[in-house]
Amino acid sequence: MKENSLRVQMFSRFILEGLGGTLDEDRIRSEMLTKLLVYMIIHRDKEMTVQEICESLWPDEKSDNPAGALKNLMYRLRALIKKTWGDHAFILTGRGSYAWNPEYTLEVDAEDFDRLCQRAKAAPTEKAAAEDYGSAMALYKGMFMPKLAGEHWVASLSTYYHSQYLEAAKNRLGILEDFGEYGEMAECCREVLKLDTLDEDIHTAFVKGLMLQGKPKLAMEQYKHAVDLLYESLGIAPSEELRRVYEDLLKQTHDQEMDIAAIERELREDVESGAFLCEYGVFKKTYDLEIRRAGRLGISVYIGLITVIPRVEIPVDSPAYLGMISDGMDSLEGVLLGSLRSGDVISRYSGSQFIVLLPTCQYETAKMVMERIEMNYYNTKKKSKTRLSYSLQEMDALPRKKKGAGKNGSRRS
Repeated sequence: MKENSLRVQMFSRFILEGLGGTLDEDRIRSEMLTKLLVYMIIHRDKEMTVQEICESLWPDEKSDNPAGALKNLMYRLRALIKKTWGDHAFILTGRGSYAWNPEYTLEVDAEDFDRLCQRAKAAPTEKAAAEDYGSAMALYKGMFMPKLAGEHWVASLSTYYHSQYLEAAKNRLGILEDFGEYGEMAECCREVLKLDTLDEDIHTAFVKGLMLQGKPKLAMEQYKHAVDLLYESLGIAPSEELRRVYEDLLKQTHDQEMDIAAIERELREDVESGAFLCEYGVFKKTYDLEIRRAGRLGISVYIGLITVIPRVEIPVDSPAYLGMISDGMDSLEGVLLGSLRSGDVISRYSGSQFIVLLPTCQYETAKMVMERIEMNYYNTKKKSKTRLSYSLQEMDALPRKKKGAGKNGSRRS
């Protein structure tokens, strides 16, 4: 480090160190002092007026004397700096303004991270880009100033740096895949998922990295974990890319030749009685199979869509809404598994909907099945905060002109 230089960490937590002293959030023991010090560091390249600083530190508060409040806060900060570093004066006072003392240079992890990301994008070779992305990612230890995440000037930077981190990770993963570095690819994904558990592209790359290493069992476990996590947290089905990797994984898993008895034993390993609960990609394949079978045998097949709806008006994105829907969907899953026949197929279609495939079923029977599900749901949840809405549609068995329209219906309760 240069003379009169200090090192600043802002990812995950705040630390200012160098010149024989260290300050972190535990030593500062005041959110307002931390906020002021971080603000002065971020804006150290210009002189900040008292008004600008006050509006950033107290955006929603009306004070009769904001300049006095800032002066008092600055006095406390300088006293803390003096206690830690002696006579080093990091902050200068001007006419109605404050500024960082240019005699003291700062090496800030967030700024170094951003520089490395920009350099990687302009790198002359993929190898150089991968190295710069790796160095940048090593600096990103967590979200930018998480304890100050509620401040608008922190939130915007936090969003920017996190998006840069994910972009760096995905660019590096693409290069590692091109170079055949599948082990490093999987390890990169593992580290990223510690900081962002819900990025589907990273989950996809993780499954692919494990699969390309010849570790199909681990890849399958990661795929199932990713699908369950994305359903439970975001209510979304796997993307086309994740499903494509899954299909490649299935092909790899069954490349080795086996005798028919061994294959039959493998097929029966995970067979369970009752309705079949699966992820949406498998549901689509099953749907395709049932269309062909219905056309060949001349039987009718119905699809039911069941939606969980709050009984009261509530903002859609609110925690209360999401909690109600999640609780209702968990209950509905149990009811579906207990109410449907072996051979019926169930899948989560969205965060608030299940889709059900009812083979060899007439409209009247399908309607009775939906009503039974309703009844069982309300019996299970006596004081439910949610209700069900369902609709039924007969599958078109063959891609030809229909002789008669199939029945369909819907109901809200």
